[in-house]
Amino acid sequence: MAVTLLPHSDGHSSSLEFAPDDVELVRQAIFDLFGEAASQRGLTYSTMEFGGEKFLFQNEWEDPCLIASTEAGRTLLLQIERRLSTATS
Repeated sequence: MAVTLLPHSDGHSSSLEFAPDDVELVRQAIFDLFGEAASQRGLTYSTMEFGGEKFLFQNEWEDPCLIASTEAGRTLLLQIERRLSTATS
């Protein structure tokens, strides 16, 4: 499992990127850390809300990611990255 938190060039958003095979592990980490996530499906992306923040979930070209547009959201993604990194080490 490789989960990576990447900053975006705009300086305000970041994305948690992971393999398609790890989608369920990421969902479980979100549930374990923040409880049930609310989600809403769009045409090209979904929105998710957990931990009091909203995220975009994209799964294009077999490259899923969660995108945060706030510093608080980035902090939540960092918690997920750390949980999954320690679970596999």
